[in-house]
Amino acid sequence: MVDKETQVQILLYGNALVFACETLGVKDMRTRKYSEVFTVSYEEVYEYISIHGLPQSESTSKDTLVEGFHYFKEEGKWYTFFKERGHISYEKNFDDEELGKRYIVTTLLQLKGTGLY
Repeated sequence: MVDKETQVQILLYGNALVFACETLGVKDMRTRKYSEVFTVSYEEVYEYISIHGLPQSESTSKDTLVEGFHYFKEEGKWYTFFKERGHISYEKNFDDEELGKRYIVTTLLQLKGTGLY
């Protein structure tokens, strides 16, 4: 079994599909489940980012040209949004530090497409 810290790092920073296939030794994941490789709970992932911080976002403002999910903290407030083809959608702002971080972690994990959380 893969240690929990490695699992969290792959889920936040790596390629879960490639890692799962390499770990399980299968060519694809159509017949397997990510839960066979990733056994960490959401709370363990959140605890990890509480100690080590969130993965670096590619933006520090809404003026970014890069598409995808973005988040940044400004004056004690978390700002999150998706940008696609120059349009911002699903914009959310959080005054509460924990609520902001939990939303960001949840979104990052869901975007991995593993169906774990």
